Amino acid sequence: MTAPSSERLPDVGLLFPFRAWVRHPVVRAWTTWLFVGLALVPVLARFLTQDSGGTDQAWMFAAYFAAAWFGVLWMLVRPQAVSGGLLAVLCVAALVVEGPLAIVLERALDSDTDDLALSILTVGVPEEFAKLLPVVALALYVRRRGLAPRDALFLGAVSGLVFGAAEAVTYVTEYIPLVSGGGVDASLASVWRFVVGPLLHALWAGVSGYFVGLAAQYRRPGHIVALTAVGLGATALLHGVYDYAAGGFVAVLIVLVSVLLFLGYARIGLLGSPAPQQVPIVDPPTMPVALPSLASGGGLGVAGRHAR
Repeated sequence: MTAPSSERLPDVGLLFPFRAWVRHPVVRAWTTWLFVGLALVPVLARFLTQDSGGTDQAWMFAAYFAAAWFGVLWMLVRPQAVSGGLLAVLCVAALVVEGPLAIVLERALDSDTDDLALSILTVGVPEEFAKLLPVVALALYVRRRGLAPRDALFLGAVSGLVFGAAEAVTYVTEYIPLVSGGGVDASLASVWRFVVGPLLHALWAGVSGYFVGLAAQYRRPGHIVALTAVGLGATALLHGVYDYAAGGFVAVLIVLVSVLLFLGYARIGLLGSPAPQQVPIVDPPTMPVALPSLASGGGLGVAGRHAR
């Protein structure tokens, strides 16, 4: 005798409905493949670089987290006129120029984070200036066709991501092993450098980039320099105070202010849109509205067209 249908086990095709999955529109959505990439890329990259040394793997992890933050920032900012070619030029320029320039400036200024003023002037200003320089160059390059402040903000954020990723590789491969000697502290410091560091640099560079985009709307050199200096000064202040108070509650407040400042410029700008006017609510009719009869030749009317 055959078992009752209620007692049969599901068919294999129901347990593993691969054909149905392949045909489903969700499989073709970019969010699905973004998730697949986030899960697969680091494992594949580590497999491909396992015999090439720790530096290559450090670059792989730095690029991975920077790319993940890039996706988040792209969906958050949604730039309108930032092309792939412009981003590629920015990333190359950032890798070539920003790190070496920041090191030269910090050494020339004898960088020091133990004093608040020196932390701002000898660390905040050089690093924020180095990250902002490629954005300024691109703003000048595309000046004729214009660069919206929000697009400049996104370019600044990408510049900060590249700077933070390169800085993370340097710290993980050179500084952290010398200072900590391994162990849990070194692992936690590496995670912080790979995950948090690039985002903070992106937030600060994005805010200063917004002011570059704002300055690009003006023609007078004085206005352009003044607006760019305001953005650079604000982010250098946040950067310097954070480095001075690293690990303390003040640093937490600085991160909160940086995030909110970035979100304000990215989502709202300098002026928020006016609040929508309150439309008075009309009481609904107590009786249903009668439609004209088709037989009488009255047609459907407005209500009928909406009903259709």
